[in-house]
Amino acid sequence: MSSAEEIFKTMDAAVREAGDDLINKVKGTIIYDITDVGRWLIQCKTAPGGVSKVTADVKADLTLSISEPDFLLLAAQKLTPQQAMLQGKLKVKGNVSLAPKIAFIREAVKKKVEGGASAPAPPVAAPTSTLASASIFASIAEAIKSKGPELVNKVKGTIQFNITPGGAWHVNLKSGAGSIEATTKAADLTITVSDSDFMLIADGKLNPQMAFMKGKLKLKGNMALAMKLSVVIEAAKAPRSKL
Repeated sequence: MSSAEEIFKTMDAAVREAGDDLINKVKGTIIYDITDVGRWLIQCKTAPGGVSKVTADVKADLTLSISEPDFLLLAAQKLTPQQAMLQGKLKVKGNVSLAPKIAFIREAVKKKVEGGASAPAPPVAAPTSTLASASIFASIAEAIKSKGPELVNKVKGTIQFNITPGGAWHVNLKSGAGSIEATTKAADLTITVSDSDFMLIADGKLNPQMAFMKGKLKLKGNMALAMKLSVVIEAAKAPRSKL
């Protein structure tokens, strides 16, 4: 398996070759902070584009922190970004709306290595993890780890979150220490809402009742359990404040 440094060398060549076309699609800077290995800045905000190893004082619009073994698993598609986030292996800081644009960089790398020896493409989030709300569910996962039994005692139910487009999380706060999975399962309550509206609800900018009345928030199952949504959202706020 290629080392992280080799992947970034390939990525640098691909970004430079793609030129202004890639810059116009991404319009941002991204840092991969690989634990105990180094930090790489992907410059796709202004020409000339490129990828370079940088020091700790350099900032970017979006920073992704991960260990080298997990980064290589992502690159080899043996670990999904959503799994990495839920397990606390991948930490995201900054402009999360920039994350989906990593797909453009990945395509540039694919084009660069096409026809030659295969090289791992930079890890890019699947639809679930490119959603802004993925950070909320990562925080919920942290909250469950730290105070699962307390949350179970308050909620006493299972909730399936369907976040459009393409996101799905199953939160089990019915028994035991609680759990969360990036999947679709039968639940006491199913909540369907768009990524943007869920972020507004989580940030307190959209009242859940108003969202329901306007058809932005759809509920199926145990409606009484919907009143416990605030408990889940509040639990996520403490871990998020550390980012």
